[in-house]
Amino acid sequence: MFRKMMVVGCLLFSAVSGATELPRCLLVYSYHIGYAWNDGIDRGATQVLEGQCEIRRFYMDSKRNPEPKYIEKKAKDAYALIEQWNPDVVIAADDNASKFLVVPYLKDHKTPVVFCGVNWTTEAYGYPFSNVTGMIEKAPLEPLFILAEQALSAEPSMQNDTLRHLHFIDADRLSSHKEYDRIREHFENDRMQFHPYFVETFKQWKSAFLEAQQGDLVMVLNSAGISGWEQAEAERFVAKYGTTLSIGMYDWMREFNMVTMAKEPEEQGEWAAEVVRMILAGSSPAEIPIASNRRWNSFVNRRLLSKTELVLPDTFIQRAQKVGE
Repeated sequence: MFRKMMVVGCLLFSAVSGATELPRCLLVYSYHIGYAWNDGIDRGATQVLEGQCEIRRFYMDSKRNPEPKYIEKKAKDAYALIEQWNPDVVIAADDNASKFLVVPYLKDHKTPVVFCGVNWTTEAYGYPFSNVTGMIEKAPLEPLFILAEQALSAEPSMQNDTLRHLHFIDADRLSSHKEYDRIREHFENDRMQFHPYFVETFKQWKSAFLEAQQGDLVMVLNSAGISGWEQAEAERFVAKYGTTLSIGMYDWMREFNMVTMAKEPEEQGEWAAEVVRMILAGSSPAEIPIASNRRWNSFVNRRLLSKTELVLPDTFIQRAQKVGE
């Protein structure tokens, strides 16, 4: 009996000691579960990292709670988790994770960090650090504005030298202001004048949308973070009152724009996760250059477009996914 117990004990010890413990990967999200962009990044990252490491997630929920004190508290909680759990790598998704967590707590830290979803530029954060690399997020603005200009220029009343009035509608959030500043920097000139609306409530959003119909072009950006938002009511409202060419950059906002060229959140998550695998295999973040996204999806909302006399190029219509049919 004793000899049998010894054999069983040795076998158990061998099985336990031979098992390989997975590395730990902490995914810190600026936003919340259920926000389409956030969920897309998570899908991309999870697809690559599943089975490669033990995954934990932390949500800062800063889209619904934009107050700096709240976000600072969540960043402090995230750092406490890092100190307690000791992950091998951290993914920090979107701007607030960089601004409130990585820069104050993890600069040149022992823990490698891969950021993603940082809008346009890392200048405000001073990246790269010795332990940090990542992917910035850029919208396909050039093709989007070229397409809009082609459609507007075909109108007899909108000749090439006509001043365009662009109305920009977005939630009043850090990433929204950063997005607007970059778009305005690149496209506002003596032929394009911008009119921004950063809204807090659904009522303000509807008012801004009505005002925007007086312009030549409207960008309907993100609804996330707008208090009292009602998706179905918003769709009815736009279908009833939308007569101005509208363009957007998020696929979940394609019901509100005639033309959408949408960034893919999955690309951000996939790229960040592949870099995590490289780091776990021995690469240093300092050896991996900061990258930019390359993929997007195109949509045309024929139901909204049919309310205008605007004509889009056949090549775009054929390639784009159809909405509102």
